Amino acid sequence: MLSAEVYGVFIAKTEFSASPVVVLRAEDGRILPIYIGFAEAASIYSAINRLTPPRPMTHDLLIDILSKLEVQVERVVIDDLIDNTFYARIIVKRDEREIEIDARPSDSIAIALRISCPIFIDSKILDEAGREDVPSYFRDFAEFA
Repeated sequence: MLSAEVYGVFIAKTEFSASPVVVLRAEDGRILPIYIGFAEAASIYSAINRLTPPRPMTHDLLIDILSKLEVQVERVVIDDLIDNTFYARIIVKRDEREIEIDARPSDSIAIALRISCPIFIDSKILDEAGREDVPSYFRDFAEFA
């Protein structure tokens, strides 16, 4: 497992479409682009930029619920890639017991950013889908937000 940080949120703009992408950068310098939905991209973008909505959004609500249940989010792990779909787990802890929760990477990242918990990527994922740099056709999400 390699630790990772969010490098940014982008729009992969082609002649026919535009798709949001969150890009993670692993500790070894490789990047991992993960195509996500617009709502999740907006949530990640707002967390990166410390934008606080007037009412809690879904990820904020989940964090509040976990807190009230005295559950701590320990880490997020992106650990599988099946048929071009990434899989992640949110590892939480309650009463010294770790619990793994299956989650989409985009939701996991949005939560991790809000509470500053670590993000990890399985090295086999980077071997399969990692890149050395951000593609030139990626545009900053701020242009579309």
